[in-house]
Amino acid sequence: MKIKEKTKDKLIFALYELTKIKSLDKISVSELTIKAGLNRGTFYLNYDDFNDFIISVERELLAELDKLLISDLVACGLGKGIPKIFEFIFNHMQSFKIVSLDDVFLKQFEKLISDFIQTNNEFNITIPQKYAQTLLLNSTISIIKIWVFEQYPRSVEEITDIYYKTRTLSPIELVMHETN
Repeated sequence: MKIKEKTKDKLIFALYELTKIKSLDKISVSELTIKAGLNRGTFYLNYDDFNDFIISVERELLAELDKLLISDLVACGLGKGIPKIFEFIFNHMQSFKIVSLDDVFLKQFEKLISDFIQTNNEFNITIPQKYAQTLLLNSTISIIKIWVFEQYPRSVEEITDIYYKTRTLSPIELVMHETN
């Protein structure tokens, strides 16, 4: 691992720990570097300011997700590539917890998933396409957000199983109901 990657990993871990007690906008570079065991000079060699650091983490995550989506063409969330996407998120869980607190990142993440859904899927015409796309987008984003913020996030295998079930079961089958 390169020195810059080690520095970034230390900063991400420190930021993750700090976000447990403070909101992102209340954390200073000084607090972050002290928690990471780095000096401020090291931070400023790599980043212009705190926002530059956050933006670099966000861009890196989005670029890697985009590569995974393109390379695996996860059609309607049923393709073989979805476990790779969940594995990537799992391996970068601390980063996702941090950047998911940022509305700008969430909008970019949603746009990435939405663009993928719109360009790589054919839709059944039983409901208007916009509704089908929105259903796929919102359920995908919601499952990921719930998973990322679980106190003890489920394994990649468990979340993949849950995700596939939400794609193959109807909403009525997901809800327990009594029969007469």
